[in-house]
Amino acid sequence: MMSRPEKNGKVAQPSRYGYRLTIEYDGSRYAGWQEQRQVRTVAGELRRALSEVLADPTLDLGGAGRTDAGVHALGQVAHLRTVTRLDPDELRHRVNDALPSDICVFDVAPAPLSFHARHDAIARYYLYQIALRRMAFAKKYIWWVRDRLDVEKMRAAAEVLRGFHDFTAFSQKGPVDHSLTRDERARTESKLVDVHELTVNLRPGMMVVRIGASHFLWRMVRRIVGALVAVGAGKLTVEDIRLALRRAQPNETIAQLTAPASGLFLEKVEYPRELVDPQPVDVLARLGLPAEREAMVQKYRSEPKRRSPPRPARPGRP
Repeated sequence: MMSRPEKNGKVAQPSRYGYRLTIEYDGSRYAGWQEQRQVRTVAGELRRALSEVLADPTLDLGGAGRTDAGVHALGQVAHLRTVTRLDPDELRHRVNDALPSDICVFDVAPAPLSFHARHDAIARYYLYQIALRRMAFAKKYIWWVRDRLDVEKMRAAAEVLRGFHDFTAFSQKGPVDHSLTRDERARTESKLVDVHELTVNLRPGMMVVRIGASHFLWRMVRRIVGALVAVGAGKLTVEDIRLALRRAQPNETIAQLTAPASGLFLEKVEYPRELVDPQPVDVLARLGLPAEREAMVQKYRSEPKRRSPPRPARPGRP
């Protein structure tokens, strides 16, 4: 879109349009969400596809949060500002055609230019999948733990971690995000985090940890999950978790327990006046993987069969 001179000789700036994108991706092949030089990232692939579709070298793209290398997303949110106007459905179809198969924009909606995916978010939710048995499928999306886990001890440890705490012991200093202002960096890197949800749920052959918080520190979710698993396996106690949290210092033991990236999903980003489903997304069912389908089939077979009502007789027949 070309800019044109106004009557006073100044160049009028082209109109800009805002969109909100919701994206899912398999992070296995990427060095995380954030754009980086010389490595393949999700945001880098998304910018490339959008630039191809919109022919706009000035487009502004930003995500709600950074996911680490190998981490997946079910509901990452991004803002897009561009001088090219397209119908949201057309934009979604065209950008998906330009994206690799392991990244999908599944929703595009018009948004005010003031909408900022990161600044406007009030909470993020992550899921972590732990397999309780060996699985032939889904290896990229789970962490198989061979130890027998005591779920009640894990829930007791989760209760200790829930609330407003200094999570220094469960984090690591990450790379500097140069796109942030000094105030933004101080806010996002604050060790004080409000964890308002931390649950341990059981499913057929699986354990799913869900955590919702105001923001997350680098490696925080994976270290919390690793610590919970260590408690469940009897390698740490609930009191160990309480002391590490209270001391608010880097903890080498917890660092060594960091869970692998494969089982971690950014589930949802919450914004004002938007309700969050109290039940976590059933990831394996969404992926259509055989392990979960088998459990659904067994459940169906165990339910009593319903008799179909008799068909009404066709006209002219007894």
